[in-house]
Amino acid sequence: MSTLSIAIGATSLSLILAFIWMFSLSLRRKRMEQERLEREAAYRRAMEKARQQERQERVYKAETGHVPTILYLAKEAERNNVKEALYWYHKGAQLDNVTAMYGIVRLSDKKREDLVLREQANYWRLCIAGSEGDSHAKFEAAKALIYGRGTERNIPKGVSTIQEVAEEGHLDAILFMGDWSISPDNPTPSPKQSTQWFEKAAEKQSEEGMTKLGLNYLNGVGIEQNTDRACYWLERAAEKGNIEAMYYAGEAWRDIKPNGASIAYIWLFMSAYLGYEAAKSARDSVGSTLGVDSVVGLQSLAKPVLKKLQFGPMVKHSLIKALNKLYKRELPLFAIEDAEKQNAEKPDANTTATPSPKANREEELSVSESDYNYANYHTSYSNQ
Repeated sequence: MSTLSIAIGATSLSLILAFIWMFSLSLRRKRMEQERLEREAAYRRAMEKARQQERQERVYKAETGHVPTILYLAKEAERNNVKEALYWYHKGAQLDNVTAMYGIVRLSDKKREDLVLREQANYWRLCIAGSEGDSHAKFEAAKALIYGRGTERNIPKGVSTIQEVAEEGHLDAILFMGDWSISPDNPTPSPKQSTQWFEKAAEKQSEEGMTKLGLNYLNGVGIEQNTDRACYWLERAAEKGNIEAMYYAGEAWRDIKPNGASIAYIWLFMSAYLGYEAAKSARDSVGSTLGVDSVVGLQSLAKPVLKKLQFGPMVKHSLIKALNKLYKRELPLFAIEDAEKQNAEKPDANTTATPSPKANREEELSVSESDYNYANYHTSYSNQ
C-alpha cells in the first residue's frame, strides 16, 4: 500500500512538475513572441520614420525645383491620389519639363467631364507643340498665359514668349505685340513700339499690319501724325481687298480738299459693297454732300475695281496710282521712295549696270477713258 502511494505521489509530482514546466515554457514563448512583436513594431516605427524623413527630403527637393524628384513623386501619387499627382506634374510642367506636360494631359483626359482639367490639358498640349518647334502653338500658349486660360496668369512670361516668337518673324505674334504695346491691359505701354511692330507686319505684306500702321500715322500714335503716310498704308491694305482698310481710307479722305470727298466715297462705296457695315452709313453721309450725278459717276468708277478685287488683290500701287492720276493728287508711294533712298545710301560695288525703270514698272489699274472723263466731269461739277 505504501509502495502504491509512493508511486501515485511520484506520478502526481511528475505531472505537477510537467505542468509547471509546460506553463513556464508557455510563458517563455509568450514573452519571446511579445519581444518579437515589440522588435517588429520598433522596426516598423523606425522604417516609417525613415520613410517619412526620406519623403520630406524628396518633397523639399521637389519644391525647390529638382525635376527628377518631382516626376518620381508624381508617378508615385498616380496610384492612389490623382490630385496630388497633378500637383507635382504641374510643378514640373511649369519648369518646362515635357514629360510633366504629358502627365497632365494624360491624367486630364481621364476626366474629360471636368472643364477645368480640359482647359488645362489644351494649354499644355500647346506648350508641348511649342517645345517641339511649332511657333503658332507657342504663340497661342503664351496668349493663354497672359489671359489665364487653362493656366495661372503670368503676363511678363507670356509677353516675353510672344516677343521672342515675333522676333523670329511670326506674323500673328508681331501683330499681337503691336496691339499689346498700346493695350490698356499693358502695365508699361509703348506707342512707339506699337508703330515699330506694325511696320514689321507691313513689311511682311500683312493687310492688318498695313491698316494698323496707317491708323497709327493717322492718329499720331507713337509717331508724328502724317496724313500722307496714313492714307498710303490704308490704301495699300485696301488694294489687297481689306474692307476695313477701305473704310478707314474713306474716313481719312472725306475732309481733305479739294477732292477728298470723292476719293472717300470710292473707298466707302467699295467697303460697303463688300459687306463692311460701318461703311454704309459713312458712304451715304459722304454721298449726300456730292450730289446724285457725282455719286453715279463715282460708282461707275468703283465697280470695275470691285470686279478685279473678286479675283484677288490688285497689283501693288496700281489703284493708288490711278487715283493719283484721276484726281491729280500727289500721294507719295512711300515704300518705293524709302527703298530707293536706302539703295542710294548703300551703293553696291559689284553692280555694273542700272536696271531699266521700265523693267521695274508695275501694271497700273486700267480705267477707261470714258469712266475717267465721266468721273472727272462730275467731280468738277460737284466742286463748283
